[in-house]
Amino acid sequence: MVAAASSDMKKSRLINAALLMVVVALGWFVYLKPRSDEPASYPLSELKADQVRHIRLERRGGAAIVLEKEEDSWRITAPFAAHADPFHVQRLLAILNAKSAHRLAATDLARFDLERPQTRLVIDGASFDFGTVSTVTGEQYVRSGGAVYPIDARYGEALPADAAQLIRKQLLAPGEAPVRFEFRDFSVAQSEGRWRVTPQVAELSQDDLNRWVDAWREAAALRVEPYAGKKLIGEIKLEFRDGRQLTLGILQREPELILERPDEKLQYYFFSETAKRLLAPPGGKPQ
Repeated sequence: MVAAASSDMKKSRLINAALLMVVVALGWFVYLKPRSDEPASYPLSELKADQVRHIRLERRGGAAIVLEKEEDSWRITAPFAAHADPFHVQRLLAILNAKSAHRLAATDLARFDLERPQTRLVIDGASFDFGTVSTVTGEQYVRSGGAVYPIDARYGEALPADAAQLIRKQLLAPGEAPVRFEFRDFSVAQSEGRWRVTPQVAELSQDDLNRWVDAWREAAALRVEPYAGKKLIGEIKLEFRDGRQLTLGILQREPELILERPDEKLQYYFFSETAKRLLAPPGGKPQ
């Protein structure tokens, strides 16, 4: 009887040990396997940003903003025509890479403020309607492709309030290579690969002249707006390497410089420090 009891106890210990090993093995399996409760990532679109040719932004009660890709650059075509800032265009296209942890049925849209959305972004025919921002998660609800997705609010914050915010801030386009600047009291021109200023300024090196020209090539405005019809108080004539000429209008010198590009019907606002560099002859004082 004692031997039988001892044998039963031994079997029980073996069974318990085996069960313990099974439990441990299952625990490690559960620990090491990919978690099934991790949130899935739902992309809002399959479009590729580098293939997009058309963007339209609609705000309820406002004029639609339309952008078209021309070769390698973007242009605003409505409500006015202008070169678009590539950085701001990429911020619009960032929605194509957005993903959400949840995909909700596009029903009861009123609770997401998507029944009549305030803002709609259309990229190559694909619509993204922007609704309310959740007070709990801080995410914004966006309707796309028949579903509603809560996504990071930064995508909605990247949408411009008006078309002026999308205008490229650089005064000169990348392909515009100036070879002559003509002001009221002086001119700077390139001849045989060298820059010369008239009237001549003593002890002025080519590096000095190159820096002055680069200031014009790289001039970026604080803001750009459609031309408002203000009377000109001066002019600056530019000639480019391809023979094209451009006359910039001076609308204001202080407290900030305002220049008009009549070919684009835009006016560019510059800080006063920038004005001093642009309006002064190389090595001299502003006009």
